Formats: sequence, C-alpha cells, structure tokens
Amino acid sequence: MNMKKTLVIAMVLSLSLGLVRAVRAEDVKIGGVNFQQALNEVEQGKKAKAALKAEFDAKQKKLQIQQEDLKKMQEDAQKQGSVLSQDAMAAKQKAFNDKLVALQKDMATYRDDLVAKEAKMTGQILQNLKTVTAEVGAKEGYTMIVETSQDAVLYAKTKDDLTQRLIGMYNQRFTGPLKME
Repeated sequence: MNMKKTLVIAMVLSLSLGLVRAVRAEDVKIGGVNFQQALNEVEQGKKAKAALKAEFDAKQKKLQIQQEDLKKMQEDAQKQGSVLSQDAMAAKQKAFNDKLVALQKDMATYRDDLVAKEAKMTGQILQNLKTVTAEVGAKEGYTMIVETSQDAVLYAKTKDDLTQRLIGMYNQRFTGPLKME
C-alpha cells in the first residue's frame, strides 16, 4: 500500500513537471501599450483635438458676446431704473431673464456636444489602436499585450513597450481626418 502511494505521487509529480515544461517562461511573451499616451500622440487624435479646440473657441466667443449683451442690459437697467415705469422695468427684467436662460441653455448644449464628439473620437481611435495591437500580437507571437496606463497591471516583467511602434503603425494606416460624424 505504501508503495502504491509512492508510485502514484511519483506519477503525479512527473505529469506536473511535464505540464510545467510544456508552458515554459520563455514561451510567454508579454507586451505593454499605454493607450492614453497613444491617444494623445497619434496624428488623427492630434488633428481631431485641434478641430475640437477650434470649435470650442468659436462657441466660447459666441457665449462671451451673449454674456457682454447681458452685462450691458443689466447696466442699462440700473442707469434707467429711476426714470422707467414699473412696467418698463419688469419688461427689461423679463428680457434679461430670457437672455440669461438662453445663455445657460447654449452653454449646456455646447458642452454636451463637445463631450459627445470627444467621446466618439476617442472611441474610434481606441478601436483602431486595438486592431493594430491585435495584429502586432498575432504577427509577433505575443501571449498577451496589456494596457499599462490604467494601473490595472501592477507588475509585469516585460521589456516590450509597444506604444511608440503602435503609434507609428497607426499613423501609417489611419491617415486623413478622423470621421466624427
């Protein structure tokens, strides 16, 4: 009986060692990609961010004009307050409130629009980056490629930071403006 246990243990150990040899550390190839860095450095991303900034700046100018109009209305109402009738003053106050509500609505609309466009742009670029990453992984025999900017991987022994290579490949393949519509 003791001999059988020893034989069984020996067989289990030899099978375990065989499995360990089948998946050796040299066979595991892990790479890392910083998608946040890639998002900021791919050409389409830079161009799309510049376009969004230009759009933001133009909308910001419109909002500033509306704010200046409101300020002028308020100053005029204060100057004329003593000479205007109560009805005229109420009409000026209503016009001011209407313009203020319109300004607040425009601000919210512009903000929501820009946030949606940025999210769409980011999603498209990330999808393209994932495509390029999968191709590199398959072509170069990576077991795993991890995203490193989100601190999800606390430690990985790898010397293969693929970020710059993927940015270069992305820029070669995905040229022209990013379609955000």
